[in-house]
Amino acid sequence: MRTDSESNTAAERPDLFALDGDGRWLLPVEGWAPVQEPGIEGALALINGYLGTRAALEEGSGVSAPATFINGVFDATPPAAAEAATTPDRPLLVAPTTELVVAPDWSRLRLEVDGTPLTMETAEVIDHRRTLDLRRGVLVREWRLRAGGRTTRLRSLRFASLSDRHVLGQALEVVAEGWSGPVTVEAVVDGDVRNENGVRHLVCHRTRRVEGGAMVLETRTAERGTGVCLAAATSLTGDGGAGEATVEAEPGELGIVHRHRFTAAPGRAWRLGKLVTMFTGRDDPDPAARAVERLGQVTAAGLPAALRGSAAAWAERWSTADVEIGGDAQLQREVRFALYHLIGSANPDDPFAAPGARSLTGERYRGHVFWDTDTFVLPFFVHTHPPTARAMLAYRHHTLVAARSIAAASGWRGAAYAWESADTGQDVTPAWYVTSAGDRRAVRTGEQEHHLNADIGFAVWQYWNATGDEAFLLDEGAEMVFELARFWVSRVEDGDDGRWHVRGVTGPDEFYEDVDDNAYTNQLAAWLLGWAGELAAWLAERHPDRWRSLRAALDLGEDEPAGWRSVAAGLVGGLDQATGLIEQHRGFHDLDEVDLAEARSPTASGEAVLGWDRLERSKVIKQADVVLLLAVLGERFPAEVQEANFRYYEPLTVHDSSLSPAIHALLAARLGDLELAEGYLRRATRLDLDFDQGVTAAGGVHIAALGGLWQALAFGFGGMTATDERRPRFSPHVPASWGSLRFRVHWRGELLEVTASGTKATVAAA
Repeated sequence: MRTDSESNTAAERPDLFALDGDGRWLLPVEGWAPVQEPGIEGALALINGYLGTRAALEEGSGVSAPATFINGVFDATPPAAAEAATTPDRPLLVAPTTELVVAPDWSRLRLEVDGTPLTMETAEVIDHRRTLDLRRGVLVREWRLRAGGRTTRLRSLRFASLSDRHVLGQALEVVAEGWSGPVTVEAVVDGDVRNENGVRHLVCHRTRRVEGGAMVLETRTAERGTGVCLAAATSLTGDGGAGEATVEAEPGELGIVHRHRFTAAPGRAWRLGKLVTMFTGRDDPDPAARAVERLGQVTAAGLPAALRGSAAAWAERWSTADVEIGGDAQLQREVRFALYHLIGSANPDDPFAAPGARSLTGERYRGHVFWDTDTFVLPFFVHTHPPTARAMLAYRHHTLVAARSIAAASGWRGAAYAWESADTGQDVTPAWYVTSAGDRRAVRTGEQEHHLNADIGFAVWQYWNATGDEAFLLDEGAEMVFELARFWVSRVEDGDDGRWHVRGVTGPDEFYEDVDDNAYTNQLAAWLLGWAGELAAWLAERHPDRWRSLRAALDLGEDEPAGWRSVAAGLVGGLDQATGLIEQHRGFHDLDEVDLAEARSPTASGEAVLGWDRLERSKVIKQADVVLLLAVLGERFPAEVQEANFRYYEPLTVHDSSLSPAIHALLAARLGDLELAEGYLRRATRLDLDFDQGVTAAGGVHIAALGGLWQALAFGFGGMTATDERRPRFSPHVPASWGSLRFRVHWRGELLEVTASGTKATVAAA
């Protein structure tokens, strides 16, 4: 297949600011609406897996929330500091915990025309347009302002390099329209930053000049002492060369400034270039030296070269990640928005970090890693970039020590992963949050939402099944699976009915806490236990030396694998053979019927509308639960069981979680209900793009929902079922209006090209 990313390449364009000629690769946002800024800043963020920078206005505004996040750089929030920073306008909505640190703002600019600040709030806005060029990972801004009777045309560009993840680039063009006069542009690296709760995590700022007029800012985190260092250099050129300009490099108390002064003339363009490098103590014991060294290398090559390298790296990733939809340009653009953020959410070179719930684009959920990462995001990487998937699973292996300690503290065996984890894997789930009614409510997910400990095992299997990576399975995967199996055997309880039960849990549908035998939890646990038994037998036969060493290291009893298989066979699954319905949890069918119209509010959650007491007594489902079970383990159920359960549970679901619409799209497409499937798919694509209503990316993009979108397209509309056969099977259901659906998947060392139309698919080696 010839992907669009192989044509009209942006990497070679002579004009840095030139946009892609194919609008299906562009995400434009017109105008200036302050109330929409938080969502726009999250959606248009620049990301490369190592870091992410929100698309706040470079010059700032009263509504801007600039922030850069570095993957894996966390710091503890002192309770007293968080409480002290609380104000009526900025309430403390969750208990203090470990959080992703806001790093220095590397892209800040200050502009003055004849001594008058040039900002969106101090000047008349004539035109304003921002465009995220998805193909090459570049944000281009074009705007015209009138201040003091003078009109100025400006263009800016920012990117976070994908070819060298420590490099950031920025350019600004200033053109005077019909006037002359002095202009000052300050390129700032601002270290005076705080997280949204008011906590300043970076301390001990030190700035200094280095060779060539560059400067470096050195900081470290207050609690962990992790170094965060940036080096920056700038250049200024005009249409007639670099004359009539002066530059000053100035270290400040909390940052660095490169100040450029020049005289503007009508129609003459002045262009500022800025290159920044960023390293932390996670990368090198001397991050400042590394930042300076890398800056010297990149400035020698120049800003255009850095952009070309990054654009080429994006093109390479698009060649396997792109999903092409033939007949719907708007949907195509929105799907590519999802894929752009997925590509940039994880770093294949970092086995000690994984995507948080809002990726690297906002502070919601404090950058914590949830089950979202394994269940919704990882499949995309398994089939489009296996090295990234392996790095994400390596993070889970890295945090296995903490998972063992969590299990032991609760009296269980094996490993119980933290519901919310950060860099160490210890549980950082907040103790409470503030409800819509203003009350503090205990967070019980960390205590009860144990399906995570089956989700991670399933993620291990997905990677192994698709890649055949025996080295991973032998070195890391098998150890995780066996420890998870031991957890489940110690977690289940026997009942008077002679079956095994899991009591006191919360399933994916978090409206129901402390329930027994959640079907998703039990069936995923049974699957995990069954596969653990098979894996033990496979190791004993195929790799007896590794089996012996693992048994010794884990002190595995000889009869434990048989015990895993026995519990798997006897664990209650909730399926009623007579009706074909799977009861979401014990007693669900006996709950009260309610008029769901009142709970389906576009602006308020079911909890806000009905209240917790009523929710727990009613058949109101927050998000896909049994439907998710069918999406994940659908091949275990006959088609009529899938149909019966989807028709039963879909009308009861209010989709208060962003995770839900894409999964409903997946299953509806698999069942051939394309009208319903398309409706859910479009609902999922708009989650982060409806800036003026509903859910937005103000707190960061919903990375799991974006991962669910890819699954809906590949596993739902594309009909892919990834079994342990030589190749996956494809039974597509593609809407006629699309014409065709094309995508690529990695499968055991081979790249497969899939072209689907209607109910037929052709598969060939790419």
